[in-house]
Amino acid sequence: MNPQVDKSVITTTVTLVAALVLLAVVLFMAAALVGVVDNVAPDDGSRKQSAVLERIKPVARVSFEQPKPVVAVQLSGKQVYDKVCAACHAAGTLGAPKTGDKAQWEPRFAQGLDTLVTHATNGIRAMPAKGGDPSLTEANIKDSIVYLLEETGIKAEAK
Repeated sequence: MNPQVDKSVITTTVTLVAALVLLAVVLFMAAALVGVVDNVAPDDGSRKQSAVLERIKPVARVSFEQPKPVVAVQLSGKQVYDKVCAACHAAGTLGAPKTGDKAQWEPRFAQGLDTLVTHATNGIRAMPAKGGDPSLTEANIKDSIVYLLEETGIKAEAK
């Protein structure tokens, strides 16, 4: 026989076998797909109803629960000063009396420690109430003022 004929017979046979295998795979996949489609539950409208409920739900809810009380964190005077006060008092920003400048602090301290605490708590001139940190307690503010005065060289007693 001719080698060219042998080659074409082999090629034809391989092609035919590959086509049959491909056809078998396609038929198997189609049968599997039919089996899956038969197992899908009929639509009872619940998905449509849940979609409608999701679409028309309120944006917010009113709650009548009492909020949990905030737990006050006890900070030292230095910690409060470093966290809040130093931003302005270290550099004298917006006319704030500088830490360490006794000439600026003595007239203020002459008004009394309670007056300084009141001014710091409620705010005065460019200083916001509680130095801009509403979480601070009056005790935190008093401790920070005592710390600031002692850093300036003024003896102030925290009671």
